[in-house]
Amino acid sequence: MKKLWQKQSLNGDTWKLNEIVELFETKDDLLLDQRLLRSDVLGSMAHALMLEKIGIISPAELKIAQEGLTKILKLNEDGKFFLNFGDEDIHTKIELFLTSEYGEVGKKIHTGRSRNDQVLTALRFYTKEQLLFIWRELLNFLDSLLLFSKKYEFIAMPGYSHMQKAMPSSVGMWTGSFAEAIFDDLKIFKTVYDLNNQSPLGSAAGYGAPLDLDREFTAKLLGFKKVQVNPLYCQNSRGKNEAIILAALINILHNINKFSSDVLLFTTSEFNYFKVSEELCSGSSMLPQKKNIDIAELLRSKVHLVLGNYVQVASLSTNLISGYNRDFQETKKPLLQSLETTLDSLKIANILVNNITPNKEALDGSLTPEIFAAHKAFELVKKGKSFRDAYLLAESEVMDVNYSHEEILKKSIHIGGTGNLGLKDFLKQFAAEEKIFVLENKNFLSIIEKLI
Repeated sequence: MKKLWQKQSLNGDTWKLNEIVELFETKDDLLLDQRLLRSDVLGSMAHALMLEKIGIISPAELKIAQEGLTKILKLNEDGKFFLNFGDEDIHTKIELFLTSEYGEVGKKIHTGRSRNDQVLTALRFYTKEQLLFIWRELLNFLDSLLLFSKKYEFIAMPGYSHMQKAMPSSVGMWTGSFAEAIFDDLKIFKTVYDLNNQSPLGSAAGYGAPLDLDREFTAKLLGFKKVQVNPLYCQNSRGKNEAIILAALINILHNINKFSSDVLLFTTSEFNYFKVSEELCSGSSMLPQKKNIDIAELLRSKVHLVLGNYVQVASLSTNLISGYNRDFQETKKPLLQSLETTLDSLKIANILVNNITPNKEALDGSLTPEIFAAHKAFELVKKGKSFRDAYLLAESEVMDVNYSHEEILKKSIHIGGTGNLGLKDFLKQFAAEEKIFVLENKNFLSIIEKLI
C-alpha cells in the first residue's frame, strides 16, 4: 500500500520502507487503529466541513467527501473495511480510499492537518465516548450501592480494625462507604472528562498551519468543550493526559478492589456473612463442594493491571523533547485497554452487588459481647464517669449485657453514625449527578447524529 509520504528519491528510485521495519512499526498498532476508525472518520467529516467553510474545497467537493466518508462507515459496520499490513495507519487507509474511489477531493481532505493532530483528535473523541460509557456504568454501580445500603440499613455486622472485631457496624454503613467513595471518584472523573474534552484538530504537526483554519468551528462540530489552543502543547499533552485519565480509572478500580476483597472474605464458610447467587459462581474440577466467586477475584485484580498501564504511559511520555515523538504511539494500547477494563469491571461489580444477600443469622451470631465494649464505656460516661475510668470497667461489664442490635445501631445519630448514614441526602445527590450525565450524553449523541 502506498504511503502518504512516499515519493521518488533524488536518484529517481521510489522511496520504499523496509518490510521488516514496517512490520515492527505497525503490527500491533493496526489493530488499535481499527477501533478508532469511526472516530477518525467523524473527525474527517468535521475537517471537510471546515475546509469548505474557508474555501479550500467547493460545496460539491464537500458533498463527495461526505459521501465517501459515509461509505467508509457503512463498510466498517459491515466488516468490509479493515486494515492490513502495508496500510501503515487508519488515516492513510481513509485518504487513499477517498482518492481511489472519489477522486481529487481525497487529495484535498488532509489540507491543514497532520496525522499528528488527526490521530490525537480521533483518540480524544474515542476516549470521550468511552468515558461516557464508564460514567453511565459508574452511576449504575453507585445507584445499586445506595439502594443496597438503604434496604439493609439496620442489619448489624461487625466493624473491623486491625482485622479484629472493633465495634458494631451495619450492612448499610459497609456498602454506603463504597457509595460515598464513588461520589468522590465522580468529582475526579468529571475533571478528567473535561480535560479530555478539548479539540486538538488544526494544531497540525504541532506548529499550526499558514491557513485560516477555523478551529473553533471544528471543535463545535465534534462536540468538544473548547479548543486546546497551543499547537505544541497539543502534542506535549500526549501521554500526560492519558496518564491523568488512567489515574482516575485507578481510583474507581481501587474501590472495586476493596469491595471485591470484602465480598471474598465475608462469603467464606468461616464468616458466611453474605450469600452470593449461584449463577455468579463456578465449580471445581476436583472438589465437588466448591462454589468459587471467581468474578470477585478477577475484579480484585484489575486495578493492578491498569496501574501497570499507568506506569507504561507515564514512563513513555517522559524524557522526550517537545513536539511529536513516535513513542506516543505506544501509549495507545494501555489507554484503550484500561478504558475497556474499567468499563467491564463496573458492569460486573454492579452485577455482583445485586446478587449478594446478607445472612442475618450469621451476622447476628458474629456480634459477640466484647464488640459492644465501647458502647458500654460511653453508657458509663453518660452516667458521670470519666472516659478513662469507664474504659477500664467496660470490657468486664459488657459481658453481662444483651443488646438489641438494631437499637444499638439507631443510637449512633451523629452525621455518619449507624443511625444517621445520610442516605436520603446521598440519593438526592445521585439524582443530581444523573441529570448531569444524561444531558452530557444526549449532547454527545446529537453531535454524532448531526455529523453522520
